[in-house]
Amino acid sequence: MPLTAGTRLGPYEIIAPLGAGGMGDVYRARDTRLKRDIAIKVLPDDVASSPDRIARFEREATTVAGLNHPNIVTLFSLEEVAGTRFLTLELVEGLNLAALVAPGGLPLAQVLDLAIAVADALVAAHEKGVVHRDLKPANVMVTGEGRVKVLDFGLAKLAEPEPDLQSSLAATIGSPLSTAGAVVGTAPYMAPEQIRGTTVDARTDVFSFGVLLYELSTGQRPFAGPSFVDVGSAILRDSPPSLTGARADLPVDLERIIGRCLEKQPRDRFQSAIDVANELRGLRRSLERGTTPDPRPAPAHVASIAVLPFVNRSASADDEYFSDGLADELLNVLAKIRGLRVAARTSAFHFKGKDTTIAEVGGALNVETVLEGSVRKAGQRVRISVQLVNVADGYQLWSATYDRTLEDIFAVQDDIAHSVVKELRTKLLGEEADSKASGEAKAEVSKAAKGRGSNAEAHRLYLQGRFFIDRFTRADTEKAIGYLKRAVELEPGFALAWAELSRAYGREATVAWASPADGFARSREAVERALALEPNLAEAHAALMWIQMSYESDWRAAEVSIRRALELAPGNVVVLRWAGTLYQALGRLEEAIAHHRLAMELDPLSAIGANGLGLALLAADRHAEAEAMFRKALELAPQRTISHAMLSLTLTAVGRAEEALAEVALEPEMLWRLWALAIVQHLQHRPAESDRALRELIAGFADDSAFQVAEVYAVRGEADNAFAWLERALEQHDGGVVSAKVDPCLRALNGDPRWGAFLERVGLDG
Repeated sequence: MPLTAGTRLGPYEIIAPLGAGGMGDVYRARDTRLKRDIAIKVLPDDVASSPDRIARFEREATTVAGLNHPNIVTLFSLEEVAGTRFLTLELVEGLNLAALVAPGGLPLAQVLDLAIAVADALVAAHEKGVVHRDLKPANVMVTGEGRVKVLDFGLAKLAEPEPDLQSSLAATIGSPLSTAGAVVGTAPYMAPEQIRGTTVDARTDVFSFGVLLYELSTGQRPFAGPSFVDVGSAILRDSPPSLTGARADLPVDLERIIGRCLEKQPRDRFQSAIDVANELRGLRRSLERGTTPDPRPAPAHVASIAVLPFVNRSASADDEYFSDGLADELLNVLAKIRGLRVAARTSAFHFKGKDTTIAEVGGALNVETVLEGSVRKAGQRVRISVQLVNVADGYQLWSATYDRTLEDIFAVQDDIAHSVVKELRTKLLGEEADSKASGEAKAEVSKAAKGRGSNAEAHRLYLQGRFFIDRFTRADTEKAIGYLKRAVELEPGFALAWAELSRAYGREATVAWASPADGFARSREAVERALALEPNLAEAHAALMWIQMSYESDWRAAEVSIRRALELAPGNVVVLRWAGTLYQALGRLEEAIAHHRLAMELDPLSAIGANGLGLALLAADRHAEAEAMFRKALELAPQRTISHAMLSLTLTAVGRAEEALAEVALEPEMLWRLWALAIVQHLQHRPAESDRALRELIAGFADDSAFQVAEVYAVRGEADNAFAWLERALEQHDGGVVSAKVDPCLRALNGDPRWGAFLERVGLDG
């Protein structure tokens, strides 16, 4: 039975589910003794209930736990509490290779970096006599810092009964099929000997590694078919399609290495992982001596930092805006610097006024360094003291004090940012601290600061506006618009404030707090002002994407805009979230989830980020993960609109109706409360209650929320009414229409002949 948040297994407290697989369910948990988060994997009943298998499991787990390598996830312990047997493991946060692999393949330099790290992990394991047996992209994680971690080493073997032909075949055939008939899971990565049920050894992992490397390089698997039988036959008999035929820019030597890994007979493959690793390193060296094929190789390591809100030491508490604004501006500039991963404002400012240690901040935000400081303002004079602290040992990497006038404040910000970038690159990344590097850092800081204002009061108003936008209520959004309008009145050349004003107007129009026609017209006018002032402002390109997607249904233009925004600011959480929203609307759910997860890595304490990820997971029917995200959003911001309603829908989908009704009652926004109530009551076979809620929904919100009415009718199986209200939603330019393609509430309409025509009108038929 799945574990719920708050469940205790001895000293471990379950926080949220992470996933499930043949080895059992996996959870994020808190080790209350060591005050750290870990992963817990609960063993399947067929393993936990067999004394012989548990005894063998314990013997072999001892060997797996002895693996100590930076590219292998550490197995801490095998434990039992109240009859539940489970493993405790190192918690790895990031994206797996299944989410990272791109159509057409990854850049060659990145392929080699990833492949060498995985090969090194295999070398370390094989030297200890441990064979992975289930190597695939889903079992390889890449953290936010770019570190590669291989999961589940040896666990496939540990989960099995004593090997024989019958059990091996049963395990193999158990790979699930997708609804489209394509094999997913383990089957496409199996070696021929695994399919035949014969003896496996380290060379089996070499074959699986070859499949993985081929997929990273081309974006497709070397062996494919509509069923397990077809895939298995291809693995046993067929040669993989030519690597260089699939992608002409790849070197012939890489095709040779992969081909050797994919030989059918184990004796014909590389005989050890170290041979593969050496070949790949040799290829990388030869490429580095010539022309580097990819001008943007993935960095081996990314420095990470959190900028905490600066302490206000001025005589007046009213000067709080100044200390907050200084930290916020530094954070925004640093987030645009190459090679830095910067915790987002929402999460960093979560610690304001709290008695939290640097180690606790670093652990919560997953950063290596923390920038903290204080501000003392008296009249036009200001003293700013800052220090950069290494989380691991608490030592200062750098500190400085600045005595300046208010007119110099933006120059001071740039000085601090330049010093931080220089220290991080020399101390953490090992770059040379020469004048050229210093000059490059200054140039990057100057470029990253584009779009900001120069008026301190306008900047304060801008910060206030951003704060209220992220609270996501109608009243707070109205406050945000008021602050931002005053900011651009004070400083008409403040491009970032115009971009934020566009975002606020777009928010109003999207959730029916304003007329879509009027709201999006104001939003476009504001974003055009921003782009006229600063054409390379990532925030403005992202805001433009939202208009193109939500109101204009110009999907091609929307994707161009978001790509430009990601190009300009790949570490900006707002840009990442909007990319996730766009890819979700287009039905590219894995891309959507990947972008939302990246945003959550940078902003782990953001309610709006948790809600966005929850929506993508709900669309993908990953209900346990979606529930965890909606609950996290509400834990971080109990006043949030929509999250209670979406949580109720999630709970209803898994049959927990009474809990769903309790969540409906907590939804603060009447529109969403009535919407959720009409759906949940219908699914609970309470037609009178559902009718009453639907009547109230129509009476109160028909003029600007036709899409929500259509959703209710679709869930109730009233297709004619659903399509009539979808027509009204199109006429109203209802922002909800963009989610139609993946909306769980509209699935009942998918088989209707009118559905394809509707999607075509929205531009989502592709």
